[in-house]
Amino acid sequence: FWLPFLTSRPVWPSNDAVSRALVQHWEEIREEFRAAVAEQASADVNTRSLTTRGAWRKVPLYSQGLAHEANLARCPRTAAVLRELPLCRALGMAYFSEIAGGSDVKAHFGPTNARVRYHLGLDVPDGNVYLAIGDGAYRWAEGQTLAFDDSYIHAVKHEGDAPRGVLIVDVYHPELTMEERQLLEDLEAVHRGFFPAAYEKALPH
Repeated sequence: FWLPFLTSRPVWPSNDAVSRALVQHWEEIREEFRAAVAEQASADVNTRSLTTRGAWRKVPLYSQGLAHEANLARCPRTAAVLRELPLCRALGMAYFSEIAGGSDVKAHFGPTNARVRYHLGLDVPDGNVYLAIGDGAYRWAEGQTLAFDDSYIHAVKHEGDAPRGVLIVDVYHPELTMEERQLLEDLEAVHRGFFPAAYEKALPH
């Protein structure tokens, strides 16, 4: 869904409170990311359908407000940071993401502009690896965030060798009031109730 009263821009400033919270503990988060990816990362229906070359794997932490408790327990620092953020619990996600070298993720867009998506750079190799969105191409950097509205069409190209790793976190658009956020969560709960348990396996990316 699209909320026309919200400010719209493809890329958002990366110096806000969310970015500061993520960056503050990025090295600890990176250690947890590396261990989690080695043990738990896998492709899902979304990564397989969007990857036209190479491989994209995830370790889910939150899916539309539902906590992946076992994965969070393996990553206590990451879990603690996420608990302090205004996570988007209606069509929002948080997960570790690893894209192999030599991968392309085709152009796509997220399900709503009610969220701002943050990428915290964890393992970023040299070379031609970037996010294309709006009219620009943006490189990740280790220990820094890249914040954007993923309801804009975007794609990823990775022409290097080593994997690119980030923590992806969706937070509510800053202009949404607490009442509006709760309404979206209530609507999401109703929507979820109309689908079988298999719905959980095909969540938006």
